[in-house]
Order: sequence, then C-alpha cells, then structure tokens
Amino acid sequence: MMKLFTLARLRKRPNGSFRTARWPLSQQAAVCRLLADQLASGFSLRQALRFLRTTTRRLPADLGQMEADLAAGTPFLACLTPHLQANVAFQLQLTAVNGDLGAALAQAATFLRLLAQQRRRLRQLLAYPLGLLGGMGGLLGALQWGVLPQLQSELAPQTGPVHPAWPGVWGILGGGVVVGIGLVLRWWWRLPSLRRASRCLHWPLVGPIFQTYYAYYLAATLSQLLASGLSVQQMLAQLRQLPPRALLRQLAEHLQQRLGQGQFPVGWLQRQAYVPQQILVFLQQGSPRAQLTRELTAYSHLQYRELVRLSERALSWVQPVLLTLVAGLIVTAYLRLLLPLYQNLQGVYQ
Repeated sequence: MMKLFTLARLRKRPNGSFRTARWPLSQQAAVCRLLADQLASGFSLRQALRFLRTTTRRLPADLGQMEADLAAGTPFLACLTPHLQANVAFQLQLTAVNGDLGAALAQAATFLRLLAQQRRRLRQLLAYPLGLLGGMGGLLGALQWGVLPQLQSELAPQTGPVHPAWPGVWGILGGGVVVGIGLVLRWWWRLPSLRRASRCLHWPLVGPIFQTYYAYYLAATLSQLLASGLSVQQMLAQLRQLPPRALLRQLAEHLQQRLGQGQFPVGWLQRQAYVPQQILVFLQQGSPRAQLTRELTAYSHLQYRELVRLSERALSWVQPVLLTLVAGLIVTAYLRLLLPLYQNLQGVYQ
C-alpha cells in the first residue's frame, strides 16, 4: 500500500491532471539520457543533477531548482515529471514501484529522441514547400490586386472596371471553411479517447503509425505494471488516477466496470481495434508473470522499431505531396490570372 500511495502522490496534481511539459522534446530526451548514464555510472540522483548542471550548459535552468527540491525531500519523479510529456511521465512514475529508474529513464530518452528527431525532420521538410507556397501567395496577391487590374484597365478600358476575384464571395467561402474546420475539431476533441483511438486507425497514411504507437505504448505500460508486482485491481487503480481524458484511464474504467459485473473482458478487448491481438494472445497463454513481462517488453521493442520505420516512410511523402500542391496552385494561378491578360493582349494586337 505504501508503494501505491507513493505512486499516486507523484502522479497527480491538486486538480487531478498532469502539468504541461515545460521542456522541448530535445531537452527532455537529453536530460533523461544523461541521468540514465549517470545513474548507471554509480552517481546518486543529487550527484547526477549537480554533475549535469556543472558540465552541460545547454540543459534547462530548472535543474538547479530540481536539485534544491530534491535536497528538501521532494521525491525525484515529482520534480522531473512535470517537465515531461504526460505519457512518458506516467511510464516513469511506474518505476517508483519496482525501483528500476535508470532503465526507465533510458527507455524514455529513446522514445523522446525519436519524437524530437521526427518533429525536427518534419519542420525541415515543410520549410521549402511552405516557403515556396508563401512566396507564390505573395506574388499572386500582388498580381491579382496590384498589377493586373491596372494593366487590364489600360489595355481594355471599354470593358469597364475589373473587380478582382469577387472578394466578397471568396471571403464568405473562406469564413465558412474556417468555421467548418473549427466545428470538426470541436467534435473531435469531445469524443472519448477510446473512440478517437479507434477512428485514428482508419486515417490514410498515418493510420498504421497510430496503430503501431498504441501497440508499443500498451505493451510497454503493461510490462511495467506487471514488473511492479501489482495485482490486476491495483493496476486498474493506478491507471484510474490518470487524467480523465487519458486513453489508459478510460480503458481501465471500462475494464473495471466489466470486472465488477462479473464479465471476462477479453471479448470486449478483442473488439477494440487499437488493442493488438498479440497482447491478448500473450495474456491468454497463462505464462508466469516474469515470462509474460519479458514477452511484452520484447514485443514493445519490436513495435518501437516498426514505429520508427513507419514514421520515416510517412515523412518521405510530406515534401512530394506539398510540392505537388504548389505545382497545382501555380497552374491554377496561370489559368486564373494570366489567361485573361493574354486574351486582352490578343484583342489589342488584332
């Protein structure tokens, strides 16, 4: 019970939710990686924080406050996890039960480094197409509202003043699109996390990425829960301390409800598309807890490598798709702006 109390104390804020991550992903990954290395070298937590603060200048300034809080008796994870992603923080907090903090920090650093690398690469891939798109937009705007009206009025004064592109109609259409997107996002955000997870799997291109991520996340979390030595009811109690919109909390609430009604929840889990069938097979084999933990850990490692492969493949499509969009806009702009000018010039020379 003392372990459960400690984990609950670390996980929750007074309002019952996670604090937002304060550090960029790259800094989160660096801190977790360096702390794992120092713990593996025999440093204590206070010594590791002092060493990092002394030797590494690019790390967050909050490390000094963390060292002071740790010296004042605040649990280490209570100092660290407010600065991390919520899902990574939860997996780290599970280690308060079995004490394998160094390995959990190394695993968190690996996953955070992947997120940071993929986000950085996505920004690099978006930089050129979006810059080109912005330049094209500025050029087309200058042509549409600055150059072309004057040229058309000089070349064909008999046609009367030219009104550029029906600005009122375009404004109404643009406003309608913005409102529609806002309503869709509001509806999406209000969906339960379990339904959102199921729907994400059907999205083109990124659906397999979501499916692999859920497989990795569920397998890694379940393996850590099993390694902690908790019973099923204690595991569900821990998951129910997560924020209300967290996927694992809603999953735990459904499982607790079915167990309370005397139902065996495997049938319900099999109907959840985000729950991989491999995990259910592992659970139904009846293996000892230690063997099941090793199987789930190995499966989570496999899914992590698959997640890296799928995300790399998806990123390889980003720039070609955007460049195709830019090319289509260029052709559309030519047809919309330059053809009328060409027709006016033909009328002058005939």
